[in-house]
Amino acid sequence: MSRHRSKRTPCEDTRVSGLVVQLLTTEWTKEARGGPGARTRNSTPPALVLPKVMTQPEDAPFRLHHVYFSEQRSFLPRQWTDVHRGKPFVEVEAFRVEHADDGVRVLLDHGKMGLPGSLEWSGGARGQRHEALFHLSPGEWGRGVYNERIQYWETGHWGYCKHVLNVGLLEAADLDVFLSTRPDHEAIREYLLRQGGPAAPGSRSARLHIVAS
Repeated sequence: MSRHRSKRTPCEDTRVSGLVVQLLTTEWTKEARGGPGARTRNSTPPALVLPKVMTQPEDAPFRLHHVYFSEQRSFLPRQWTDVHRGKPFVEVEAFRVEHADDGVRVLLDHGKMGLPGSLEWSGGARGQRHEALFHLSPGEWGRGVYNERIQYWETGHWGYCKHVLNVGLLEAADLDVFLSTRPDHEAIREYLLRQGGPAAPGSRSARLHIVAS
């Protein structure tokens, strides 16, 4: 009697290589600045598992994974992916990720940040104040963080955002690489966001850990 060979499903390759960008944005209003609302929005994660679609195509210049948490949706994540081609750089919020000869550079455009109390970062200075946050070599990943206060022009009210950028120049990494490993580089620019006061005490170039409240 002949035997029937079992048909096994080939193992799916869920490792990711190449340049991958993950941006997580949390947006809230003054209603969530304190109490239970603050605890909820402060609990949004700094990283999530990359979707399987990010494993392909490896030759794409920029593969982007966007995650958005809003007070309006009770800070539940809304996710989508994108692929950018045709340029040696990509801009997401005030972050700029660009190819360098030997890796990747990540910069922060202070001209695109909503920083209260700092006139030099508005108007004519918009887009002209690039701060180099870190440089990635193959196999490394880094994290950049900044927060901002923004005005809703249709209502005149103020809102707040925190942006977390995870960037990896990966080599056969697991999809949870931004969760299961520590970043090789990290730059945090969190400011005390007051409606009428300075955006940040001390030097702007310093590594800040002042949480928006």
